[in-house]
Amino acid sequence: MSTLFEYDDSPLNEGMFQECRLEGDFTLTSGRKSGVFYDFDLLKPRETAVYIEQLIKQIPEEVFMEADFIAAPALGGIAPGFLMAFAKNKPLVVVDKEGKVRGPEFKGGNYLVVDDVITSFKSANKVREALPRSRCLGVAAFIFRGAWSDLRAQDVPAFYLARKEQEV
Repeated sequence: MSTLFEYDDSPLNEGMFQECRLEGDFTLTSGRKSGVFYDFDLLKPRETAVYIEQLIKQIPEEVFMEADFIAAPALGGIAPGFLMAFAKNKPLVVVDKEGKVRGPEFKGGNYLVVDDVITSFKSANKVREALPRSRCLGVAAFIFRGAWSDLRAQDVPAFYLARKEQEV
């Protein structure tokens, strides 16, 4: 079977999550504390591409048809955002930690936020604030580890591969 990324398309391996699961005392981007951190930078690009292909399957094709571009928060969203943009042949916009938009300039349009992990939606909402003239179609990530109340509070759908440990 041929894939866009041209690698051995072996089935998604839950052990890959374990390879990037670190234990310790962490303060996450959300500001919450956790004894677990998922560091997707530990994965090889082809391993990350396997996750992206699986994540694409979770997102309705209509979202991609409506999307004018992919938006990713720095830093965790850059690799998955790039791979998603590549897979769907869409421009990529990156929003840095200060809220500055980097990439093609859009007067407006529709976009999908792509990140590595969804927790409190803080990073995704920062992207949305940086793109006020554009419409967010949803947020996609490898892992959702926030509270269900975080998920219910959003006005756009969230797409993810797995629900993991919630931070406290």
